[in-house]
Amino acid sequence: MSRVSLLCLGSAAALSDGRPWNATLLDGRILLDLPPTAVLGMRRAGLDLAALDVVFVSHLHADHAFGLPFLLLEYAVRCKRHSPLYLVGPPGLQAHSEALFALAWPGVKKPGPRHDGLVEYVEVEPRQEFRVADLVLAATPMSHFGLQAFGFRFTYRGLHFAYTGDTGDCCELEELLTGADVAIVEMTHPQPKSDPGHLDVERLAHLVGERQHKTRFFVTHMSSRPAAAPDGVTLCEDGKLYWV
Repeated sequence: MSRVSLLCLGSAAALSDGRPWNATLLDGRILLDLPPTAVLGMRRAGLDLAALDVVFVSHLHADHAFGLPFLLLEYAVRCKRHSPLYLVGPPGLQAHSEALFALAWPGVKKPGPRHDGLVEYVEVEPRQEFRVADLVLAATPMSHFGLQAFGFRFTYRGLHFAYTGDTGDCCELEELLTGADVAIVEMTHPQPKSDPGHLDVERLAHLVGERQHKTRFFVTHMSSRPAAAPDGVTLCEDGKLYWV
């Protein structure tokens, strides 16, 4: 089993303290969420945007989905693709993406299923398995202010990955993390705080304690960085490459 690289393109929550918004890139080809700063981060790192195969969009808040017009503009104007890009997310993702593109870039031909088939939308339903590129994935509903928000499970290079997107404490969170080798988890609040749509440091510590030595935790989507990492977790640093 070969190792998988995780590049932190950003680690901030929506109300950022100056860091780029949350996005994590696996092996240069699997992107977890697409904020407006993600394409800029990939360009700064010298990465090939055409190498992206799958983009997961956990929900349609701006700090998770408003990078779509920038990525689609690259494919419409500058970056030629020779294989499909799969955009995976909640129902309505395609309409949302195309509306954003039209609003952002009037007069620019948008890429999509009707333009050479190089962008394919996969709108998921809870707890159903989907095969996308070389991934078998499933979406788990998360608790995030009543939105259709999903965490994702997928197996890649022999490892079971779990990504929470944004979520508050819920029984589905336990379901998502069970059996994961690698978990990429939000921690919007580095201090204890009651918030039905997000996790705080105390809840994260409990989740990690239940799975100590079984799951490797990476923490992202932080409103600010804590002075120290909770035991058993890696706090993602912007621009840093990790290996699992």
